[in-house]
Amino acid sequence: MMNFEGMQLGLRRRKLRYSIFLVLCSIFGSVLTAFAADVQMSIQPQLISLLDRAVLKIEFINTKGDAIDIPEVEGLRVQYQGQSSETRIINMKRTSKIIHSYLVTPTKIGDFTIGPVTCKYKGGQKEVLAQLRVIKPEDDKEAQQISEIMFSRITTDREAPYVHEPFNLDLKVYIRDGIQIDGNFSLRGGIPESGMEGELKWEVTDKVRKDRSGVIFNVYTLRTSAKTLTAGTFTFRPEVQLNVIIPRQNRRSYGFDDPFFGDFFGRQETRPIGLDCNALEVAVKPVPTERRPDSFSGGVGAFDFKVGIGPATVKVGEPITVKMRISGRGNINQITPPTIEANHNLKLYEARTLPSQNPNEVIFEQVIIPSSDSVTNIPSIAFSYFNTKTADFRTITKGPFPIRVEARQQAAQIIATVPSSIRQGTEILGRDIVYLKSVPKKWKTAGGIPWHRTRLFHVLLLLPALSLAVVAGITARRNRLASNVALARRQKAPKAARHNVQLAEQALRKKDETAFYEALWNALADYFGHRLNLAPGEVTLPTVLARVPKETEALETLFGTIEHRRYGLRSGEGSKKEMKALLQQLNTTLRKCERMKL
Repeated sequence: MMNFEGMQLGLRRRKLRYSIFLVLCSIFGSVLTAFAADVQMSIQPQLISLLDRAVLKIEFINTKGDAIDIPEVEGLRVQYQGQSSETRIINMKRTSKIIHSYLVTPTKIGDFTIGPVTCKYKGGQKEVLAQLRVIKPEDDKEAQQISEIMFSRITTDREAPYVHEPFNLDLKVYIRDGIQIDGNFSLRGGIPESGMEGELKWEVTDKVRKDRSGVIFNVYTLRTSAKTLTAGTFTFRPEVQLNVIIPRQNRRSYGFDDPFFGDFFGRQETRPIGLDCNALEVAVKPVPTERRPDSFSGGVGAFDFKVGIGPATVKVGEPITVKMRISGRGNINQITPPTIEANHNLKLYEARTLPSQNPNEVIFEQVIIPSSDSVTNIPSIAFSYFNTKTADFRTITKGPFPIRVEARQQAAQIIATVPSSIRQGTEILGRDIVYLKSVPKKWKTAGGIPWHRTRLFHVLLLLPALSLAVVAGITARRNRLASNVALARRQKAPKAARHNVQLAEQALRKKDETAFYEALWNALADYFGHRLNLAPGEVTLPTVLARVPKETEALETLFGTIEHRRYGLRSGEGSKKEMKALLQQLNTTLRKCERMKL
């Protein structure tokens, strides 16, 4: 009987040991699974139209990794957007991610493969790739690439100008009829980095509709004036950046069949597009040195020269002002003052430049003083310039200018011979003498307490320690924000929203509906972009609702109403009372989101 009970006790102990062993193995296996390093590449969405964009992500799971240089893919533009981090705990398993995001913009339709690229991380490496399909836009059944929908062409009015000669650059932007843009243009690169005089200032000068091979385009003309400082070949190929407005159909069900609600809650998004442009080569020629006159003062172009003097009648030693005016088209700012022939009876002062309201004019003023009454005229003044139209030097001569110089009368000088009497002796002033006290042997404090024993001095002794503690706290906070991108962006969210809300309040007072709704949209985009650590272009209503489900009704109203007002009819649609209510709802919703732990 005793042996049977002993056997049962031993069997129970073995079962207990086995159970403990299985539990430990399970825990150990879970830990190993949780810390398994991996790299994944994904692209969303995988199917887009020619005017859409996609977001490519490379995720380093339970490890760290740097951003990868994506190889060039013909038909796609891949731009790095930044790094973010993410940590999740599911079923007691902790998973951390380092995410690098890229923005993918197509330039033609087709199936594309991004990669493979090799991602290295601690403990290994892995090759990853992603697939993307680009189809035609719904409203364009013919275009195969962006350059068939919109493009730009640059031309000039002078294919071979001279150094310092201004020439116009015309940049025409072609947008196929039916494509909506916001009307803002920006230029990136494509301008020579050296040899140009100043920065180019582009202005939209014209907008017309043109037929091009049976297709209607809206053509915008951007114009600027350029000058070069040196001779040589200059290549211009700027990239025009513009924003295309793309309508989006309603992807949510509101329980209404009325088409009005579908239009009201419809989405319109902007997409930045970079346009292709041709390369324009401008061969700038140097000003020739042969047959260059001595009176050449650097003028290149076509000019007129006028001279005036005054007064024409002066006395010896009195000034005469010579005013020289040069006007025309050319390098007006590089022209130096024409010189006046030297004369020992004329004292010439340095010429100075006078301000002029005309940008195509320069005025010089020079002062001349005759030193003898034998001077009868101001010598002739010659201005020479290089004429770019006729490709030769031209000289314009003005003068001589007759003047009348009168002799100055000599005044008689009477010298006094009366001797002056010097009063000698000491003059006694009519005031008392103030005697100074002798310096005391020991100075005493007025209050009786030495300065180094006062309470203020003891308080001041603590200031260095307090300052050191404050600096240490600021440095620790700065280091923590530098290592945690999500936390740094989280703290920027309230300030970004507050700035745009203030702009909206200013626009409301000025009754500027366009600026008001634009500021509201920027407040939403900037706040949730920083608050949720989202890359540019990812701040959409579905993305925000996935993280903030408690405010679904308020966010749907804000996103829908603001976007409708931005791209729909505004004047007369929204009253000032409605705008105030919308601004108040935005403030209330953002305050609620600020108190949430997301």
